[in-house]
Amino acid sequence: MPFCPKCRGEYVDGTPVCDDCGVELVPKLSPAREEMRDDSELVEVWRTQGEVEAQLIRSLLESHGIVSMFSGESLRLTHGFTVDGLALVKILVRPEDAKRACDIIASSEGIEQCKHCGYPVSMNDSSCWSCGERRTK
Repeated sequence: MPFCPKCRGEYVDGTPVCDDCGVELVPKLSPAREEMRDDSELVEVWRTQGEVEAQLIRSLLESHGIVSMFSGESLRLTHGFTVDGLALVKILVRPEDAKRACDIIASSEGIEQCKHCGYPVSMNDSSCWSCGERRTK
């Protein structure tokens, strides 16, 4: 079966081009994690203290064809506990996927988009982690 190298969608044999991206399909995909080795140009779309939440957000994004990467999880893996934000895990995506990723995350229960910058914010937070804007209830 052919795949889209951009959105990673799977197609029926004989399909030459991705319906969504207009990109020529390839017979095999490269591993998703290897595509994002350099995080210098990635955009942060969510942050959390918990591995479970980070994995859920990653699964949500990848189910929509958005490849993501974690940053900052090494301290948590080394020490195994959280103290003053040491275990903060940031979820990063490619710049071209950032807006869509924010929209997808914000569509989750208990999360909304910041009215100032558009980044997702937990309804439990008093301000946006991205821009610092106070959240109005």
